[in-house]
Amino acid sequence: MGGGIDFTIRPWVHVGAEYLWSRYRREQHFSTPDTKTMPVKAYGNYLMNYHNAKLSVGFNFMELWPRRGTQWLNIWVGTGVGYTFAKGNEYGIYISNTQTQGGQTTPIGDGTTIGNDSEITVTGNVRTTNHHEKFNTLYVPASLHIEADVSRRFTVGLKGEMDWLMNRKDIAPKNLILALATVRYNFVASRAKVQRAYYEGELSALNDRVNALQRDVATEKARAEREAAERQRAEQQQAELQRRLTDCEERQAEPPATVQPSHFVQFAHNSSYMSREEAEHLKAFARSVRGHRLTLVAEASTPGADGYNQQLSGRRLARVVEALVKEGFDRADLNPQTAIGERNGKPAAEGRRVTIKVEK
Repeated sequence: MGGGIDFTIRPWVHVGAEYLWSRYRREQHFSTPDTKTMPVKAYGNYLMNYHNAKLSVGFNFMELWPRRGTQWLNIWVGTGVGYTFAKGNEYGIYISNTQTQGGQTTPIGDGTTIGNDSEITVTGNVRTTNHHEKFNTLYVPASLHIEADVSRRFTVGLKGEMDWLMNRKDIAPKNLILALATVRYNFVASRAKVQRAYYEGELSALNDRVNALQRDVATEKARAEREAAERQRAEQQQAELQRRLTDCEERQAEPPATVQPSHFVQFAHNSSYMSREEAEHLKAFARSVRGHRLTLVAEASTPGADGYNQQLSGRRLARVVEALVKEGFDRADLNPQTAIGERNGKPAAEGRRVTIKVEK
């Protein structure tokens, strides 16, 4: 008898450890003793206790048919390595007869004759022995285990095993042959726990799926909102382009504005700054002649020194040029630019101006 523990690492294979105690007894009774040699063994009683410990691996032969209907039946083929501790003794009764004749003692066996020529002494002896033996050695097991599941937790079976002993001594047997009846308790999770774990896993998977769908919905909603905003922006751009196109068409339909041939900017006495009214007139003129080349002549009236008036006309010319540049004219289109001072000899307001002419 014994016990052990197995770990099923795959449906078709398990590994384990096992301890087995067994006793071997042999009793000898001789109806016809062998008297050829002395002493003669009349009785023998041999007793040996075996303590076997082994590491094993088993393979489920029935898993070659995983879809079989008899899932409750399993046939395991196993092997491994073990170590045996054996200790016992042999009790024996031995009988011997001797004759002493002429001072010489010899055993009496088959074919011995006793003569009457001299004095003979016949002696009978009964001897008992108790011989102790022990041995420890490795062995290699091979087993066949047929078992049936009577429930989820209990399994019964029949097991046959042969152990080949290594490095035997005289008293050790060549091998051990065992026949065993087995009962196994299976450590399995309860059905309620299994179902709970299963449904918790299913609920977790469904929850993950719902969360993924919600994320997908949020992503699609954000994408739809972006597309709606893009569509609205495109519609606004289309409306703006349509308005510009309409304005261009209306401008093309209008008759071309009459280009004024010339314009003058009036300045106050002894000043190079334009009044607000003159600045507005200059802007309006600049818009009407944009794209044309202009010539500018700046003057100063006669009162005052000649050199001063020349500088004053130059400053007036610079003011007008800067105003035209701000309205979009290129300086290259404002040429020639001439400041003549009081050269024309105009003493009154007509001498305090910058005259602008459009080149045709």
